[in-house]
Amino acid sequence: MTALAVAAWGDGAAGGQSTSVTVTYPAEACEQPTLGRFTGGGRQIRLGDGVRITRGLTIHCDLKLSNNLQINWPTGNKFHMTEHLETVACTDDPAIHQQPPPAPLDTLIGRGTGRYNNVPGYTIEFTLVDAGEPGGNDRSAFRIYQTSDPANVVLDVPLQQLDGGNLQAHYDQPHK
Repeated sequence: MTALAVAAWGDGAAGGQSTSVTVTYPAEACEQPTLGRFTGGGRQIRLGDGVRITRGLTIHCDLKLSNNLQINWPTGNKFHMTEHLETVACTDDPAIHQQPPPAPLDTLIGRGTGRYNNVPGYTIEFTLVDAGEPGGNDRSAFRIYQTSDPANVVLDVPLQQLDGGNLQAHYDQPHK
């Protein structure tokens, strides 16, 4: 795992914001597939400015193409992961009780690339945590930035509980 400390970036919104956060993500591509995946959707409110973020996803604990992640936020902004995941790490923390249903993971951390407002060349780093049903304790974080200029962050949602919806960890099923 690699820790990346990022400080004082703007989120592109009027009034801006700055913060300091450490994001930990796998430094190398995973070679061995695992047996888990995440699905989910819903919304959460970004801390500090009340902006409502919505998301939908199906992400496997491997680097195959059948992963999908879409995020939308005002005013018409959207990100869609369109390429392979670059990195993914799935873990099962014994302190987190994600059931039902049983799954081999409760946390997925990944990085991938896609389109921001239909323009290619953006990277997303994200964390998903399934902390049980019906999703009230689930958490997620998203950071989207221009790949060629990582200081150009277009969305930063720190790790926080969901305001609505659910993240669900599962045993994997075959890719299509």
